[in-house]
Amino acid sequence: MAEKFEVKESDLKDYFNSLANKDGKLDIPTFKHVLKQLGLHPDEGIVTQTIEEIQSDGFITEDKLKAFLDTIAEKHANLRKLFDWIDADKNGYLDRYEIKMAFAMSNKPFTAEDVERLMTEADTDRDGRISFLEFRQSRMSNLFTDVC
Repeated sequence: MAEKFEVKESDLKDYFNSLANKDGKLDIPTFKHVLKQLGLHPDEGIVTQTIEEIQSDGFITEDKLKAFLDTIAEKHANLRKLFDWIDADKNGYLDRYEIKMAFAMSNKPFTAEDVERLMTEADTDRDGRISFLEFRQSRMSNLFTDVC
C-alpha cells in the first residue's frame, strides 16, 4: 500500500503562520526548522530541490507554502511509484538484486561497487535492505527517475 504524504497542510500552515514575520514570510533556515519540527527532513533531496524551486528571494510566503506542499506531494507519489517499480518481489524493501535489475532495466552502466555504494549510502539502519523512507532520503532515488 502506498504511503500518504505525512504532513497535514493545516498543521504546516498553522506552524508557518505562528513563525512568519509581519510580511507573512519565513526565511529559508526558519522554514527548514518548521519542516523538521513536523517530521519532514529538510535536507532530504526532494525537499531541498523543491525549496530551491519555489523561493526566489530567500523567503517562503503562504502562497509558496501551498506550491511547496503540492510539489512535495507530487514528487513523493512519483518516488513511491519508482520504488514500487524497483521492488520486484513487492515486499516493501529493495535489496541488492532489485537494485542490479533496476540498473539493467534502465540501461544504466553499473558495477558491483556501484550497487554496494548505494546500499551503504541508503541502508541507514544496516538491515541489508532499503525501505521507502531510506530510498526517499538517499540520492539513489535520483538515479532512476527517468525510467518509471
